[in-house]
Amino acid sequence: MKVIRVYSFIMIALYFLVSCDTHDDDSTIGFHAGADTSASVAGLKGVWSIYRVSFENNMAEVPANYQNCGRDFFSFSDNGQYSEYVLQSSNCDYEINNLSWNLQKGVLNFTNALNQTDQWVITALNETELIFKARIDLEETGKLDVITLFAKRYQPPVLDMVSRTFTKNYEEDFQNLISYTWQPYQGVQEFVSYEIYRSIGQNCTKENAVLVTTLTDVSVSEFTDLLPPNEAYLCYYLKTTIKSGTLGESDLQTFDTSFLEALPVNLSQPELINNTLSLKWEASKTPYFSHYEIVYSNYPAGITGYGQQEIVVAKISDVSVTSFVDENLPYLEKPIYKIFVYDIFGHKSYTNGYGTTTAWEVDYKRPELLDIHKLFSFAIDPTEPIVYLYGYESTGSNAIKIHRYNYETHQTEAVSSLSPRTSTDLPIEIMTSAHGKELLLEQGNQLQVYDAKTLAHKYDLVPPNIFGLNDVLHTSSGFWVFTDNNFIYSYSRNGAHLTLVDKKNHFTAHQGMYKYSVFEIGNNQLILGHRYESNSIVYNMSANGMLTKNQTVALPIKEYGTRKTQHSAAGKYLINFDENRMYSTQNFSFLQSFQQPNFASGISKDGAQVFGSNNNPEWQISNDSDHKKEVVIFNRITTQVLKVRTKGYPQVVFEGYNGKILSISTGIKREGLGRNIDDRVDVFIEPVDVL
Repeated sequence: MKVIRVYSFIMIALYFLVSCDTHDDDSTIGFHAGADTSASVAGLKGVWSIYRVSFENNMAEVPANYQNCGRDFFSFSDNGQYSEYVLQSSNCDYEINNLSWNLQKGVLNFTNALNQTDQWVITALNETELIFKARIDLEETGKLDVITLFAKRYQPPVLDMVSRTFTKNYEEDFQNLISYTWQPYQGVQEFVSYEIYRSIGQNCTKENAVLVTTLTDVSVSEFTDLLPPNEAYLCYYLKTTIKSGTLGESDLQTFDTSFLEALPVNLSQPELINNTLSLKWEASKTPYFSHYEIVYSNYPAGITGYGQQEIVVAKISDVSVTSFVDENLPYLEKPIYKIFVYDIFGHKSYTNGYGTTTAWEVDYKRPELLDIHKLFSFAIDPTEPIVYLYGYESTGSNAIKIHRYNYETHQTEAVSSLSPRTSTDLPIEIMTSAHGKELLLEQGNQLQVYDAKTLAHKYDLVPPNIFGLNDVLHTSSGFWVFTDNNFIYSYSRNGAHLTLVDKKNHFTAHQGMYKYSVFEIGNNQLILGHRYESNSIVYNMSANGMLTKNQTVALPIKEYGTRKTQHSAAGKYLINFDENRMYSTQNFSFLQSFQQPNFASGISKDGAQVFGSNNNPEWQISNDSDHKKEVVIFNRITTQVLKVRTKGYPQVVFEGYNGKILSISTGIKREGLGRNIDDRVDVFIEPVDVL
């Protein structure tokens, strides 16, 4: 069977020879006759090319197939390998056939990988010429013809057939890798190495490239960079070296790493054990793995919405670590735990990958979390560890209720018996009078009155002649003071009945509702202001409840139903949190301002400290926003600022009944207590540990 493709070198010449003479020759007779038994292995070593062919005394020249590429050729090496190089096109690309060979008394024996054999018979061999006989079925009749071939020593041109084939590896298994392939070197000169160079940057060049690896196996035709630098753009080129020097260099190939992906991994259903959560997942197959990231979120996987947040619980850089136990569960009802995979280029795996489960909702709620998810207003009891909370319940009813909450026991002690008839911008108020401790909720032009202990509805207080109730105050002398858009009123009270004592007009301009505020400032004086008025009005109140306008003072009250202005009886000042400014209630002069907290929300009972945070309610909520879990305390006596870490994001900071500082906080970032996110409970009251 024919195994040596060298015959394709001469098929054109043989065609003409055969066409001139159709005589069939018994080619097997005397094929081994005339063998040059003096031919040696040393004499054969090297490169040869066939220039002539003879058949039955007819001679033909063998031309070069492609003049620009040289000739077909073959070589013998001393390692027993025979190689023939057949040009395929004018691009000078070769097809190569490799065989094993040995020489015995002038007869060359060839064997291929399938153990098929063939023979040549050398008839003459010297330093410059090789003449040999071979057998071939020229006419495809099944009979072998004997031909004679004349070869000469040949120096093939050094052709770089490698560099131009250097390209990205498009095989499926390498789609998510930085991988390149090339056609292996097939020249005659001794191969030295392939060198892979890499440079970085969108405008990378060969000049700043560094050697990444050197490959000395000529058969290697693929390189995968498993340890690339963390760069957006990487560039590679191939340099091939042979014994005589550099064969050539490829063009610089740019690799955009943004096309690489971090592959998601399956997260098993978390196991809740007491107050810890056990998480397990499969190992990542991402090629350029950087780390796993465990987060919890307020939104399910694949769903986005207002205020979506993903809070990082852990980052794990060991790809073989596939479990984690969270011992500090979040202050968020039914958190969604997710796992992400990152590669070194910052790519993040998807959470909704097809056929991959990367997130689970965990049915868990910390006992400290309140049962209200959207808080309209609150009232702090100065004598008990109680805060009254008015807002949407987190139960299935989603009703608007008032809760009496004990922040020491973390228990809701009572819930209001009624739901409001209408919305209100006035906060609930706790007041103690001859009628006991009561909670008041404004509803239109009247007040719903609740027993503070049980939150049972007692009755409604309806002050006559008032249109648009703006504020309410119970004075130390026992009178009830109300304001509307035109007047300030004083009333006496007997149970559910209010009797008008006096009324006086206030500002001539009619301003917006719920922005008038009245405070008792001592010395039988009241001060009334409006958010949009630069001055306020001071009234005297007599022992029988009569009102007298005393003076107009340059003291603005920047209130709008959210306790943005507060009065310190001990410190004898009013403080506007919108401006961070304090004014004396003795001479109504400006006292001082402060920079921090940027957003104050409370003052100490002695008036010496201002509480708040630096979180701006107008900040866009995102994972990277500047919100901090930190209470900021300003001491107005020393002018020092103290910052204290907290478990949640402080929304309202106040001093409790026993002098301890507390914060109504949220487990995730919020614009405020009145804006819930995805209806998940995350509000709780925490102590602020001031050393």
